Parts: sequence; structure tokens; C-alpha cells
Amino acid sequence: MKQAEEITVIIPTWNRRDLLAHCLRSLRSQTVPAKVLVVDNGSTDGTLAMLEDEFPEMTALPLGRNVGFAGAVNAGLGKVTTSLTALLNNDTEADPAWVERGLEAAERCPEFSIFASRMVDFSDRTHLDSAGDCYGKAGLPTKRGLGEPIDRYPDEEEVFGASAGAAFYRMSMFREIGRFDESYFTYLEDVELNLRARLHGFRCLYLPQAIVYHIEAGSDPGRRSQGTATRPRSGIYTRDRVYWITRNRWQLMVTYQLLQHLPWLTLGWGRSFLFHLLKAGYTADFLRGLAAGVVQTPTAIGKRRRMRRSRTISIRELWRQLRKF
Repeated sequence: MKQAEEITVIIPTWNRRDLLAHCLRSLRSQTVPAKVLVVDNGSTDGTLAMLEDEFPEMTALPLGRNVGFAGAVNAGLGKVTTSLTALLNNDTEADPAWVERGLEAAERCPEFSIFASRMVDFSDRTHLDSAGDCYGKAGLPTKRGLGEPIDRYPDEEEVFGASAGAAFYRMSMFREIGRFDESYFTYLEDVELNLRARLHGFRCLYLPQAIVYHIEAGSDPGRRSQGTATRPRSGIYTRDRVYWITRNRWQLMVTYQLLQHLPWLTLGWGRSFLFHLLKAGYTADFLRGLAAGVVQTPTAIGKRRRMRRSRTISIRELWRQLRKF
């Protein structure tokens, strides 16, 4: 049987100890043990004391301040000594065989470096939350299978990329292409990593038997009053969520899109604006995020230029591959 020395599970967290405790209990029940590293982004709700009292076998890495999801994951990656790591959101519950399925696939499929979990809606376990990530020429990152019946996508297959909310990664890939881009702070940093990995020849495999139950945006501080770990409520949009997703969508577009996609990108941005104007009610935060993204344009252009020196395929070839997914 595989042992804990082979994998480290990293869980970034910030001020949601109720969610975190539920997640950690599910890791205690794994059929194969794993090292667990909780990276705390300066929580003020007693998270560290809870970890010490209730989960002494798990390691805490206190950062003292909120450096975002990407910064917390990178701090955790700096402590990993195993050949494989897994990322897990604190608003999840891992099926008992989740770690075992990831380890087995990594050993069996050496041609893949990223492994996506089957993420299931926490409150309605008959429907999917994600069966891998998608990214199209309209610049709208989406979850494959969101809201579809749980028996959809029953087979292992290559996908564009994985949600970092529940995914496995070979540490060798990070050593070659770098870690998460901390300029994204939170949201879509996993989409950026998926795109960068593909440009360097790394591939992602979807594992339908590696199951995780997910509360969409459950760890967002703006949803603190909207339910508990075991009784979540709907309403996934918050001011910060809309701001960061909009800002980071712009960065992704500038860094990875083709100029010939401009008509579809224009349509995608127009649809988003109308959605927030007419339905979601976060128009000001959408525009604020868009303005912040535009400010990041020179930085994103610089990243695009620097990647020319290390990538193994062109951005045009990247998009030829993405048409398969």
C-alpha cells in the first residue's frame, strides 16, 4: 500500500475554521494516509488553536497575513518533500479513497503531470460541480460538467486542466515551469497554471473515481453568514469574488489569447457586463475589476513575451490543442 511519504496535501485557509475542520476530518478517513499541510493566511478566528487542539498530527504553516490563495499554495509548495502534492480547498469533503485514487493514477500514467478530481456539489450530491476546467476563445473560464448529473463523464480522459480546489500535481512540473502566479492573488490562478503547463508540454488527466464534494465559494469571507460546512446556502457571488475574477480574466486574455479571437472576446465581455448589470447586481465591482485588469496589461504582455523563451509550443498550437476539449 502507498504510504504518506509519497504525497502531501496542501490546504490554504483563511478564517473559516468550521469548513476547515470538516475538510480535515475527511482526510483523517482516507484509505491511504497522506501528509497534510494547512497554510494559514493570518486567520483571526482561532484556526491555529483548533489545529493544535483537534488535529495535532497535521502540520500548520502560519503566514501571519493574507497573501491570497496563490501565495499560500506557493508557501506550502516550498515545504513539500514528496514527489506528488495535492491541493484541496477548505470548503471540501474528500471521499475516503480520494488520495488513493490520485496516487494510483500518478503511478500508472507517467505521461500526465496534473490530475483533476471529480468534484460534486456538496449540497446536491446527484450533480457535478466540476469534471475538469475549460477555457475558450471568448475568454470565459468554465467548469466542465457544472450542474450536470453525477454520472456524466464516467471515464478517465484527458482534459484541458484541473481546478486547484481538488487536484494532484507532480512536483517535477513546478520545478520546470514555476509555481502559481501570485499576481492573481485569488481566483483563476489555476486556469493560468493550466495554460502555462500546456505551453510547456504538460498534460492533465481527469479521474472520475477521485471524488471531492465542494461548496462553491464556501470559503469566500463574503459568504460567512450564508450557512455552515454541513448546511450551505446558495448565492455564490460576492463583491470581492466578482472583482478578482474580472481582473484576472483580463490578465488571462492578454497573456494567452490570440488577436483573431477578438470578436468572441468582445462578445464574452459584453455578456458578462449585462449579466452583472441586469441579474447579479455587481456592476460596480465588475467595472472595478475590469479597470484593475487593464492596469495590469503591461505586466501581462511582459509575461507573454518571456514565455517565448521557455515554452515548447506556440500559443497558436496551444489553441489548436484546446479545441479538442
